[in-house]
Amino acid sequence: MNIHQSTMPFQKNHKNRYKTSREKPLTSSPVCLRMQEELAQELKSVPNWQERLRLALPELIKAWKAAS
Repeated sequence: MNIHQSTMPFQKNHKNRYKTSREKPLTSSPVCLRMQEELAQELKSVPNWQERLRLALPELIKAWKAAS
């Protein structure tokens, strides 16, 4: 047994592993964005900011595509 197997509570495809309640699962690789420190802190102070941003992004992208 290697070190990773002994530290993981559930192996891949285990019946009790985490399952998302989302209709479509999130990507496994995050999208990173550099911004001014003040803006980053302000964003992080918004309650549930990640989910709210996920919901707002499709409309923002649609507007950008329509404008170009």
